[in-house]
Amino acid sequence: MITRSIHILPWVVALALAVACLSLYAKLHQSRDALRLCEMESRDLREQLDVANLAPLLSIQREIQPRLSEFELRRLQRKGLSNPVYDLIQNLASRSDLIPAEAFFGGSMHIITGETYVLTDRWVLAGFEDGHVRGNLWLEYDVDQAGRISWRVLGWYMN
Repeated sequence: MITRSIHILPWVVALALAVACLSLYAKLHQSRDALRLCEMESRDLREQLDVANLAPLLSIQREIQPRLSEFELRRLQRKGLSNPVYDLIQNLASRSDLIPAEAFFGGSMHIITGETYVLTDRWVLAGFEDGHVRGNLWLEYDVDQAGRISWRVLGWYMN
């Protein structure tokens, strides 16, 4: 009987080790999933931080409105925008769907044209609000040969 117990003992130990390995394997997968989630959240937070670091730029631009170079203006005019800065700001003002923030207290988010700056022939920094809360968008735009403007939100933050 003792010899039989001795022969079974390695199998019991092997089974216990297998169960422990499976448990550790499951925990490893849970940890990997949690790590992936943290990496995604970290990426989102880094993007928000990059945009938030543009906040000092807003106060400077209130004093000095950026200007597109003559080359940039002509390029946009050739694409069909007669007054590029005005046309871009007016087009953006009609696109409240680009604002990712939710309005508060029944308001509706809209672009603040007086706080919208065409930085280059590719980027715009725009203020938005709903009457209760404010924020800023960093956008990339493209103008096709027919003068149609397409927008892409690169980042945003709430003030």
